[in-house]
Amino acid sequence: MIYITGDTHNDIDASNAATKNIRYCCKAQGVDYKDITNLIVLGDFGLPWYDCPVNENGIAPLNKSDAHLLKWYKEKPFTILAVMGNHDNYDMIQKLPEVEMFGSTVLKVSSNIFYLRRGVAYTIEGKSFLVLGGARSVDVAYRIPHRSWWEQETWTEDEKESLFTMLEKQGTSFDYVLSHTGPSAGIICADPSFASGEKQKELQEDATVSLNDRVDQIVSYKKWFFGHWHSDWGYENLAQARYVPLYHRGVVV
Repeated sequence: MIYITGDTHNDIDASNAATKNIRYCCKAQGVDYKDITNLIVLGDFGLPWYDCPVNENGIAPLNKSDAHLLKWYKEKPFTILAVMGNHDNYDMIQKLPEVEMFGSTVLKVSSNIFYLRRGVAYTIEGKSFLVLGGARSVDVAYRIPHRSWWEQETWTEDEKESLFTMLEKQGTSFDYVLSHTGPSAGIICADPSFASGEKQKELQEDATVSLNDRVDQIVSYKKWFFGHWHSDWGYENLAQARYVPLYHRGVVV
């Protein structure tokens, strides 16, 4: 069983992946916590946050907070899969070893923690997922390049080209889409103020939103899950929602 939740921000919102919270959400959906085999975080996973050595087994944190959080996650009875967000250390992510999983490759943080790559299709527990990711940091003026902000949060043109080439070859039908920020239509669900003309223009200042809008026009799917907007609108409206923004709550698929 797959459980999907919102941003964890290193240890700031790690409670999103805490047993008590997951049990609560599972009970509300009529499923057993013990049946979870994979937990997906929709971006801003934030581990590792600090630079550290990397080997074939993953990261070896030097920072006490990262080391404690890694130990906490490694004690979980399921695999943790992270979508890339905007508050993620991309310099470290790019150093992680690639391993084969789910019909493609993922990036290994530890024995049970992996980053899903952007622009890649995966089959997880018999369900097809298109994984996107990234977003524009609106607080970049208050962050330090390569210490608390990374320009790789924005897709390169080569990444975009690779994505659309993959869609042409593999097809455009998926069970689910996973991203960090959403497409415009989904963001409006999380924050209706973006339905106005001027606010819609503001959304398009994020090149990742524009990319997601392009993808939304050409792919078919059951539901599109995303984080970033710190909204649980998708959890509260799951039955009828096509777009599912999540934060503290989680959804079982």
